[in-house]
Amino acid sequence: MGITFAILSACTFAINNMVVKKGIMRDTHNDNGLFITVIINIILLGLLCFIVIGIRGWNFEFSWTAIFFFSLAGLCTTGIGRFTLFSSISYIGPSKASAIRNSTPIFTTLFALIIIKENIAFLPGVGMVLLLGGIINEGIRISTSKTSKQEHIPNSFTVHSKKHQYLGVGLALLSALTFGVGQGFRKQGLIETNDAFLGAWIGALASFIFLILYKTVRKEFTAAKLKKSFTTRNPFYLTAGVLTSLGPLFFFLAAQTMEVSYVSVIAATEPLITILISAAIFKGIESITIGTWLTIFIMLFGTILIAINM
Repeated sequence: MGITFAILSACTFAINNMVVKKGIMRDTHNDNGLFITVIINIILLGLLCFIVIGIRGWNFEFSWTAIFFFSLAGLCTTGIGRFTLFSSISYIGPSKASAIRNSTPIFTTLFALIIIKENIAFLPGVGMVLLLGGIINEGIRISTSKTSKQEHIPNSFTVHSKKHQYLGVGLALLSALTFGVGQGFRKQGLIETNDAFLGAWIGALASFIFLILYKTVRKEFTAAKLKKSFTTRNPFYLTAGVLTSLGPLFFFLAAQTMEVSYVSVIAATEPLITILISAAIFKGIESITIGTWLTIFIMLFGTILIAINM
């Protein structure tokens, strides 16, 4: 089941990428829907958490250590990880930033091997190498394609100095690092308390607190903007809230039954799954190259190698 949940996590985030894009295109207030989606995360994951605890007969094992690790996971992934990724996009554009961000599984694997002391068997190890190679290769291909060179970057950074380029790359690497470490913290929390629903909910709460503090410091958390978040009806953002709730939950459920290093590389196939779904929906607009198909088959083989050992 771990493989299934990891693939579901990747698929959920892939669909979310397109939903958020649709939401931003529809929104006239220049809002990316981050606040409303995080609110939905808290409500939906909180409901699921209490429903599951109720089904178990309210038999709940509380651990401050687990809460600490789950909070760190939420802070590192949805909080700092997303913030540094968005910042890097301002300097080097979305394609290059995302390509560097795709190195997240490297940091998760290092964390799992050094801190958690996970063991990686030979065949799954080969599968991880194939998956990671495919992810990085496709990321580089996208970032150097003609389309990516024409992508929209804010006017203030149209002409990039070397300093800005280095800063953008550094922020993207920091994003990959914090996401990777955050995924490792998820597993550490599960080791203390094997409850995926609690972990996902605590992570959402931590990211919400980070968002509130960040918006407050920047003086962006005003009554008017708060009201607009709830009065502006954008079905795409509501859908994104559900998807970004399920994505981390599926990751937690996968990490309950298998090594987090395996889960990380499978979940990182999200960009390629986005391409597949986008090509299926936008026929004639989006197309898949032979190189991308080859990468997909290599990564599929890598996933099979990991599944063999489960």
